[in-house]
Amino acid sequence: MNHREITPYYIPHWSNFQFTGHAEQRMAQRNLSWEDVQIVLMCGQRFHKAGAIFIYLRSRDIPDELQSDNRFSRLEGTTIVVSRDEPGLILTVYRNRQKGVGHIRRKKNSRRAPHFYH
Repeated sequence: MNHREITPYYIPHWSNFQFTGHAEQRMAQRNLSWEDVQIVLMCGQRFHKAGAIFIYLRSRDIPDELQSDNRFSRLEGTTIVVSRDEPGLILTVYRNRQKGVGHIRRKKNSRRAPHFYH
């Protein structure tokens, strides 16, 4: 069997996340509430790329009983970028329905030097 070696990263419970000022600004610009971010954090697919954790909500990640509700279907394509260096720190939030997962997967796996946001 061929197993990929995966480095585990601690992702805290959704209620323990904090936002950078930049993330709060982007949430306001994109009309996303804390409840919207919670849904993406709970249901989204996680990708470890470019020294961060990208949590991307695909349409198939939305539970079937919520698919018909426009409040949830509008979140498709939302990405939350979480720091690896400070678990639970949300760096930014954006939407990219058209090329979302492909855009994330093409990112390099390498990390930049740690940068601490506050």
